[in-house]
Amino acid sequence: MYRLSYSQFGEDITAANLLRNVETGFYVDVGAHHPLRHSNTAMFHMQGWQGVNIEPMQEGFSAFAQYRPHAINVRAAVHNEAESVTLYKFRGGLANTIMENRAQDLRKSMEVVGEEVVPALSLNDVFERHVPRGVRVNYLSVDIEGYDTEAIAAFDLGTYRPDVVCTEIHRPDMLALGEETAVRFMSEHGYQLYAINVYSFTFVNIEAAAGHLDMRRVVRLHDVTKRAGHASTTAPRSSDGGP
Repeated sequence: MYRLSYSQFGEDITAANLLRNVETGFYVDVGAHHPLRHSNTAMFHMQGWQGVNIEPMQEGFSAFAQYRPHAINVRAAVHNEAESVTLYKFRGGLANTIMENRAQDLRKSMEVVGEEVVPALSLNDVFERHVPRGVRVNYLSVDIEGYDTEAIAAFDLGTYRPDVVCTEIHRPDMLALGEETAVRFMSEHGYQLYAINVYSFTFVNIEAAAGHLDMRRVVRLHDVTKRAGHASTTAPRSSDGGP
């Protein structure tokens, strides 16, 4: 049986393979963009999951308020220190960024539609303020166009332990993945790199794998990467759901 992917690069299929044992879970979608288009969490929402959507654009936030009214929807960008940041906006919204140097590069090939000062939260703030007490977060998706690694590296993984984490890493050194800041940080905190979907890196909380995740897939990838000496990559658009 084939499943439709709503993600840009099939990240939701990757996560669904790991989280197939979770019937009604909880997600946190940071840089959520849109309830359907290029969404890493639309599939889970349709399966009855609850969650938190963090989106700085008014248009995107309004769409979540309309189409996911029972979710926790927050209009904000993510920054580790600032309470407000300048959001540089580009046609289509996918490349919007708070990184001025990234915005300068994007201006060379993309149409600028403006800039706006928006509220900002850290990932720790998101979990502290908006994830209900006692709720287990099964899936964290971070897609914040250039600030992903900084946000992840400041995230308190000693306190907050999502089962599966997906974050973007742009221009990684594929021959030295273990030296990438985000990969090293996740590994040091008990997360194993499971898959790479173009820019999106999916990590598995090894502690959670034994009881909540589809362990067959985690163990299989671990065996493959151990023999090969590097992480395997996947970039599905759809899946037959088979092992």
